[in-house]
Order: sequence, then structure tokens, then C-alpha cells
Amino acid sequence: MNKLKSDEVKDFYENWDVSKYPDYLKLLMEFEENLIFKIISKDDFFKSLFDNRKNTKILDCGCGFGSFYDLTRDFDTIYLDFSLNLLKKFKIEKNKICANIEKLPFKDGIFDSVLCINVLEHVDFKKAISEVKRVLKTDGNAYFIVVNSDSIINDEIFVEWKIPHNLISKSDFNGIESEDFKIEYINSFYFLHPFFKVFPKLILKRIIDLFFKNDEKISKILKFKGQFLICRMVKK
Repeated sequence: MNKLKSDEVKDFYENWDVSKYPDYLKLLMEFEENLIFKIISKDDFFKSLFDNRKNTKILDCGCGFGSFYDLTRDFDTIYLDFSLNLLKKFKIEKNKICANIEKLPFKDGIFDSVLCINVLEHVDFKKAISEVKRVLKTDGNAYFIVVNSDSIINDEIFVEWKIPHNLISKSDFNGIESEDFKIEYINSFYFLHPFFKVFPKLILKRIIDLFFKNDEKISKILKFKGQFLICRMVKK
């Protein structure tokens, strides 16, 4: 990502205040976050980490204001974001670091798992992936979640949203796969059409609940056509 784009992204998040957004947008953001929580918490690798949770080191890379704290609070977790504004909104006192994913301030091979959620769209994709791989232990896994360029659900709040996006596809992940960094799991999720935003809040919430319950079934039919991709990669 060039300097101008990087500055635009940082400026956006340094002034970001979710409380000012309309109710429908808050509902859609919550829907995405709940789907991510469900998918990762049910994943076999993530569940296996709980066997030794206090000695398991996790990096939440692009933690924002702590949307996924409940996923990682039982582990030895470092929370990293390049926005001081977001870190200040994250209501924990310890283990927060302000830094850039393209140059992580950690030694090689120290994390058992890395979460990288809605980050890669805004940075140098290959550089960020390389840094995540570098700080993972052998047999460590990274979870990458991105806006899907092959989606049939192109909601402008995720694709544009006044912030630079580099939409990412399954083929992009296939292109960076190597002998020592393999894709273990990849799928898409979130199939709620933007049309439903016109409904009143109570009706939209019911529609969201229906899509939440059936997202996995829809994914099996539409495969890699959801609004978001999740890719889990393992370091060999």
C-alpha cells in the first residue's frame, strides 16, 4: 500500500466512532462479528488451544477496540492495532501495543495463533502475511478474515465505507501458499443482501437472526460467494 493510502486508513480509524453510525449499520457490523465469533470458536484448531490456554500465546493483530476479546481473553494474548484511538476505546489496561502489521515488533516464532480480522484489505497483503507467518511458531495457525472480491453480496458499507479497500479472493490466498505456510481451511460467509437494510430495525433484526442460523447452510450452496472469506493457514 502506498503512503497516501496508508495515511487515509490511519486517519479514518483515528477519527472512527461507531456510536455515530445509524442503527442498521450497527446491526450489520454486529451480525458479521457474531458470525466470526461462531466460526472461529467452533473451529477444531481453536478449540484445541483451550487444553493449555494459560500457556498459549495469541496475537490479535488489528484488534480495534476489542470486538473479539471474548474469543481470546482466556489466553496469553497480545492486542495490537495501529490506531491509538481504537486502542483507547478498548477497555483493558494491559497487553495492548500500537504497531503496524507490516512490521510487527516481535521476535520470530513466538505465537501459537494469530487473529487477523478485517485488516489485510487495508495494507500490503503479501508483506502483512509474511510478517504474520514470521511471528508464528511451527505448527501455529493464523486466521485471516477479509472482504471477498468474488462475493455476490457487494454491500457498499464493507466495500467502500470511506476507507481504501483492496478486496481479496480465494485465489489471492492460493497465490501466497507455500511449502511452509499451508491453507488448512478456507470458506466464505455472510450472505445478507444489502436490500434488507431498508427494513425497520425490528424487522431487520429478525432477518439477521434467520441468516445467522442458516449461514453455514447457505455457504455450502454458494461456496466462495459470501461477503467475507475466512482462511486458516498453518506454518510448517
